[in-house]
Amino acid sequence: MKRNVRAVYINICLVSLLVGLVAMQFTIAATVSHGGVATVKAIDLDKGIVKLAHSPIASLNWPAMTMNFKTKERTLLQGIKVGDVVTFTFIQANGDYVITHIQSDR
Repeated sequence: MKRNVRAVYINICLVSLLVGLVAMQFTIAATVSHGGVATVKAIDLDKGIVKLAHSPIASLNWPAMTMNFKTKERTLLQGIKVGDVVTFTFIQANGDYVITHIQSDR
């Protein structure tokens, strides 16, 4: 009987460990960052959104395109103007692409 209880306990611990590792992998995958170069087409400071015409993003196999990005913090857009060429870094979070760093190349 003791042997069976011990085996069940060990199996429960192993399953819990595996579930934790899988959950941790999803968290790590969600925080992968990507970078690119773009021209600023529009800025909405109230919503913290910037429209960028970016060059291809190799890490996502994206072609060049124009799209909106949210910003992690609205203060990231301070000093950025429409027409600026920028270097930026972003992540995917909650189904959105969110800029974590942006810097004008001027």
